[in-house]
Amino acid sequence: MADALYPVLSAIPWPLPVRPSVDVLTDPETRRLIATALLELGLAFLLLSISAWFGRGRIVAAAVALPLMVLRVPSLGLLLVPATPASFRPSPTGFSAASIAAGRTVFAANCVVCHGNAADGAGGLGAQADLRLGHIWSHPEGDLFWFVTHGKNAPDGTALMPAFEAVLPERARWSAIDYVHALSAGAATRGLDGWPRRLIAPEVALSCSSSAVRSIAGLRGQVVRVVLGSPPAPLATVPPVNGVAVVTVWIPGSDTEPARVPGVDCVSRGDGDVVAAYAILAGSPDGRIVAARFLIDPDGVLRSVWRKDDGDGWTDPERLLEEVRTICTEPLTIEAGDEHEHHH
Repeated sequence: MADALYPVLSAIPWPLPVRPSVDVLTDPETRRLIATALLELGLAFLLLSISAWFGRGRIVAAAVALPLMVLRVPSLGLLLVPATPASFRPSPTGFSAASIAAGRTVFAANCVVCHGNAADGAGGLGAQADLRLGHIWSHPEGDLFWFVTHGKNAPDGTALMPAFEAVLPERARWSAIDYVHALSAGAATRGLDGWPRRLIAPEVALSCSSSAVRSIAGLRGQVVRVVLGSPPAPLATVPPVNGVAVVTVWIPGSDTEPARVPGVDCVSRGDGDVVAAYAILAGSPDGRIVAARFLIDPDGVLRSVWRKDDGDGWTDPERLLEEVRTICTEPLTIEAGDEHEHHH
């Protein structure tokens, strides 16, 4: 139902100061409170319906049902979170490599004074301005766009962030959000752990040695291992898992196509934005290339990242095979906020 309503909701400004959200159900205590409220409200409704149907016991039913309703209806308010007029507005960028790379430039020119060069608050306003923390993912993209556009105030009215509507074009504001999302994901994630949201891998133009595939999207249905920077030697091959092939893509970080490397099936065609975007996703704030390994699942979703600086995890063939097995048997179901996959 939500998917059916989303095109309508995204086309108009959200009119209320709150919106429904199921994110709160991740907290066990909140789940318990809401489940109890729904159970008791259901009981109250049942009592009132039975008394109305049989025409007797209405006073007793009302005496039991009405207090339950008064006590439990407020608990359903836990399903409501603050909203902005742009809460359901989708990003037009597609989380592309070009948008992530452009966002890095926008951020460097406009945001480092408060958020620091690495978006961690260092050199700026400190920990309160750390954009790599999990709270970034608790807001839909539309809310973040609203904050960047119109600024953000503390509950007491103190300005926390200035408005950039008159400073940055709309596309630049969306690109800055893509950059922050990519950098936050790269800072939070190692291996299969910690992905804060379902992120479609940015597109990469490819030259493949044994197929006519020309892009990452053309490899859907397979697990894709992306090696950024200098590949480890030797580059371990990965056998098919449950009939799903593993394809290796190399992003060398060069403007010219390098010589073929054993174990590499496809090579990036030397797009500087692609290099920068994947470096940012690996945790490099300035987009400078770092040696890293990504895994992309058959749906095109980023599932794993290891940097060379993380130790042997990025080259361990047993760990790699274990992660591929997990990817092939356990589809990722994470959704942050009320985001939908088609945003990216």
